[in-house]
Order: sequence, then structure tokens, then C-alpha cells
Amino acid sequence: MQQLTRQTYRQRGAALITSLIILLVLTVLGVSAMSTSSLEELMAGNLRDQDLSFQAAEAALKDGERYIDSWGGMPPTATSSGTNNGLYTTDEFGLYERTAFDTTNVWVNTVATTYGADTGIAISNLGDVQALPMYIIEEEDFVAKDASFKAQTQREGAYYYRVTARGEGASSNAVTILQTTVAHRFK
Repeated sequence: MQQLTRQTYRQRGAALITSLIILLVLTVLGVSAMSTSSLEELMAGNLRDQDLSFQAAEAALKDGERYIDSWGGMPPTATSSGTNNGLYTTDEFGLYERTAFDTTNVWVNTVATTYGADTGIAISNLGDVQALPMYIIEEEDFVAKDASFKAQTQREGAYYYRVTARGEGASSNAVTILQTTVAHRFK
């Protein structure tokens, strides 16, 4: 009988150690799952912020295009200061690689046009953006409709404009710059 008692005692110890090891493995798996979940939540938030900045920039880009389409007759004359309806001469701001994200230089209200300023459209559907999106319009080129003297002197043909828009997401860390070229025909 004494021999049977010793074997029973050994089995209880082995079961305890095995269950502690299994409990340790489950704890490690649980902590790992929680950290993965937290990381995925941060990634989803960043993706939402990036998407919000893209939507804001796209809204400003479309607003600039609508503003160009609203010009009837002859277009305004482009100036280096943009004082004539916010239309700038080509490359007034230099290389966009250097200035596109510079909020103290290009993207201030005195230089860029705030979304809805010219078209009067509210920005109600963009949610919680950090700042209202803005756009800049630059006159790129004029192409006469034909080679006649009249078309050249009376500026009949297509004007090409570069519209650059900047939008921010829910934080100022997410910034999107979009650019398009718009052709507008006059006469």
C-alpha cells in the first residue's frame, strides 16, 4: 500500500506543473492578442485620418474647378500676388516639393483660397477636419483655337489652369496635397 501512495503523490505534482505551464501559455497568448488589438486600433485611426485629409483636399480641388467654371466671358488676368480673383501666374510658389507642406508660406488664408470662399458651398460633410481645406489656382498656358490673328489677339481658345489643393485630417499629422490641370474654353 505504501507504494501506491507514492505514485499518487507524484501524479498530483505533475498535474499542477502542467496546468501552470498551460496557464502561462494562455496568459502570453492573451497579452499578445491585446497588444495586437491595440495596434490594429491605432492603424484604423490613422487610416481614417488619412482618408479624411484626402476627402478634404479633393473637396477643395473640386471647389477650385467649380470656381474656374463659374468664370463667364474672359478669364481674370493672372497676377503674381493673386489679387485678381485669386489667380496666380505660373510657378509663383516655386518647387512644390519644397513649399507644398509649408503652412507659413503658401497655405495661409492670404495666399490660398479657403474651401467655399468663392462658391459658397458649406463643408458640412467632411467631419472633424483640423483646418478647412484650401486651394491655389495658377494659370498655366493659353492655346488659341486656331492660328488666326483674331484668335490670338482676342484670346479665343483654351486656358489651362493648375489647381493645387491641401487638406488636413482630424489631426495636423495627416496632410494631403492634390493637383489637377483644368482646361477652360472662352469664346
